[in-house]
Amino acid sequence: MDNKQSLTQYAMSNGLILGIILIILSLVAYIMNIMPESFGKIILIPLINSLIVVVFVVKGTKSYRNKVLDGTISFWNAFLVGLLIVVFAYILKSFYDLIFNGLIDKEYMNRFFETIQNWAYNLYSNLGLPENDIEDAMSQFERQQENYTPIRAFFVSIFSSTILGTVLSLITAAIFKKEPPPFGLDGRVG
Repeated sequence: MDNKQSLTQYAMSNGLILGIILIILSLVAYIMNIMPESFGKIILIPLINSLIVVVFVVKGTKSYRNKVLDGTISFWNAFLVGLLIVVFAYILKSFYDLIFNGLIDKEYMNRFFETIQNWAYNLYSNLGLPENDIEDAMSQFERQQENYTPIRAFFVSIFSSTILGTVLSLITAAIFKKEPPPFGLDGRVG
């Protein structure tokens, strides 16, 4: 019996760790009351999350190739391990968000949307946009807020993370694929 982890087990364990890290980041942002009230804050958390996801997929793919598969991995397996890490992580994170926004703090997303709307209104006003254009933009924000539900956000998160994971995993698979030598030859002479 081979003691090596299967691709699915490996991706699940790495996805679990990544998902927990993403949840902790969300909790820290919530506890510190980090709201999107400036351009820097609007991109801060998504940027940090994206960098962590990239690091996990890169390190996870490379580690699976080197430690589990003894230095070789097909493009398909490299793609799958990266994609599954992201999907498992975001399934966990999406369930957390569903519970948090649906049960724990039902008003959090309203405060979030209102903060973004206020920031955008001030930005558009300072840029000198015509008032009717600003009103149209504010109406779009209000429609987004009205259409928001935790369950819809859950499915959007799963879908968008699958797209992110696909693109990222295609890139990492192309970089880290390493096919075994043909006929079991390892390139050594003698």
